[in-house]
Amino acid sequence: MTRRAFNRRTAISMGAAVMAAAATRAAAVDGDLAARLAEMERDGRVYGLHALLATRGGKLLFEHYGRGDDEAWGRKLGQVTFGPTVLHDLRSVTKSIVGMLYGIALADGKVPPPEARLYDQFPEYADLAKQAGRERLTVAHVLSMTVGFEWDELTIPYGDPRNSEVAMELSPDRYRYVSIGRWWASPA
Repeated sequence: MTRRAFNRRTAISMGAAVMAAAATRAAAVDGDLAARLAEMERDGRVYGLHALLATRGGKLLFEHYGRGDDEAWGRKLGQVTFGPTVLHDLRSVTKSIVGMLYGIALADGKVPPPEARLYDQFPEYADLAKQAGRERLTVAHVLSMTVGFEWDELTIPYGDPRNSEVAMELSPDRYRYVSIGRWWASPA
């Protein structure tokens, strides 16, 4: 991960945490957070916010949905009014959620440890585990995105079947497609 990517991710994560904490305090103190947030969206201080939810102890304290530009698979959708039933093209945020859920499951003893061999977890792909170099892959490599497989969804447009994500979606077995990826680097 590059320093720029780390700083961007860190800033986004910290920004979300600060906004959620502020939402919790504001909802508890004066209850007019919705009006204040709408005003900040109108005057441009908050831009592109799809949704903001604040919970504490399993109780929903605040729920806000915005309006803004969106896209799906590289196709512009224009202005979208977001809401609890509007699907979101999450992409990269999924990694954070999976990491968090893995940590919870690990603490409960429901998943293998990060150092566990990856293909031991997927006996239906034992043939792939026999390929040179793949025996080194661990759960941690997948969680940290350091497997080293070639993947390109940025330079090849989404309408092109050579785009890695599109090719994965079109394949009969997306897990096998991901697992047979070509190496561009050794696992970290």
